[in-house]
Amino acid sequence: MTEQLLLQVGGMTCTGCESRVAKVLGRLDGVRNTTADHQAGEVRVLFDPEQTSAEAISAAIAGAGYHVSGQGEASR
Repeated sequence: MTEQLLLQVGGMTCTGCESRVAKVLGRLDGVRNTTADHQAGEVRVLFDPEQTSAEAISAAIAGAGYHVSGQGEASR
C-alpha cells in the first residue's frame, strides 16, 4: 500500500534544490517517488506508510536545509 503526501516547502530556489530534496528523500526506506517543484514550493512524495512516516519525510527535508511550512493530507 502506498500513500501520496503533498508538502509546502520553502527555500527551494532552483532545479538543484529539487534534485537535493529528491536525493535526500530517496534515502528513506519506503519512499517510492518524489516530485519537487521549486517554483510552486511543493514536494509530492509517494511512500509506503509501513516503512516511513510523513513526519520522517518532513524531518529529512528540514535536515537538508529547507522549511516545511505546510502539509496536505496523505492520500492513498
